[in-house]
Amino acid sequence: MRVLLAATAALLLLPCCARTGGGADEPSFTEAVADVYTPCSAETLNFQAASKGVQFAFKPCGSNNFIHATWSPNGLKLYYQASQGGWIRKDTGENYRLRVGVPSARPTWVNSELMAYPDSSGSKIGIYQTSSHILNLLEIPHVNPEQLARGIGADHVLYLAAETRGGVQDIYRLEANTAETEKAFLWMDSGVEDFTYRPESDTVCYRELAGKDVICADGETGKELVVVKDRLRGALSKDNRYLVTEAPGEPVKIFDDDRERPDYLPTTVTPPALWILDLETGKEVLWEGVHGTNFEWYDAATYYGSFMLWGFDGHETNRNVTLVDLRNYLKGQGWDVPQAALAVP
Repeated sequence: MRVLLAATAALLLLPCCARTGGGADEPSFTEAVADVYTPCSAETLNFQAASKGVQFAFKPCGSNNFIHATWSPNGLKLYYQASQGGWIRKDTGENYRLRVGVPSARPTWVNSELMAYPDSSGSKIGIYQTSSHILNLLEIPHVNPEQLARGIGADHVLYLAAETRGGVQDIYRLEANTAETEKAFLWMDSGVEDFTYRPESDTVCYRELAGKDVICADGETGKELVVVKDRLRGALSKDNRYLVTEAPGEPVKIFDDDRERPDYLPTTVTPPALWILDLETGKEVLWEGVHGTNFEWYDAATYYGSFMLWGFDGHETNRNVTLVDLRNYLKGQGWDVPQAALAVP
């Protein structure tokens, strides 16, 4: 597999130097949080990542104000979005900005050249040719589309949206060639908070409105394949063997000592947690010491995954896009992992 190249630039972090709050004996905000916001050490982060089998897509100590990120199906392009818009980085190191403004939510790859993204208008989905920079904006009869996903058809895009502003969200299907839309899963009879989709097996994993469980079901019949309690989101591997789920983890102490600190300063933080479930054996493992969100499978290589990094071992770090070979991790847990052929991009 080709080694990921580091980003060519990073934003500067603003220093904090003003004294705020109470009397002469009360520490300033800067002094109070000095134990938390320690200088970033690229060497330390690289060591932590390597010890857990995680690769970084970008330099570890940049400000890395990433909002969204997703890999192309062939694994050769990475879309990432910061506050000023979306960019694509190719495996060659080329890095260019997309001429689409600022997408309102995470885009998806329709194929390795074509992207679909929710336009900032809240009522259109853009179909963007990343090589030729040709854009086609499609009007949809729904508002605020989000969580876009590649569908079964070559031009199909699934998305979560409501019929009216503030309404209950459902999953819809867009045919990009005709701009026609329809409800994606007729058997769904309640609102949806979150979903992911595997077109290879026509399987949807979703969380119902105000629900606390991730349900994976057959897209045609609605037959439930698995239900995982107390999770917010789930993503199935291409072969439906493994399910990675997300939810808040256990709170951890921010400070290493019990010194008295101002009331406005939190003393605990709740890192996001990731679990891995083997649907064949029923075994599940908490991915200890690794914290992240928006997990997706890196389909260019079997059982590789990617997520937005929050931190390691209960400590928040600079955000980054990751890439990890989950076979190595699961074998380290004593699991009998299929030795599927590794497709090298």
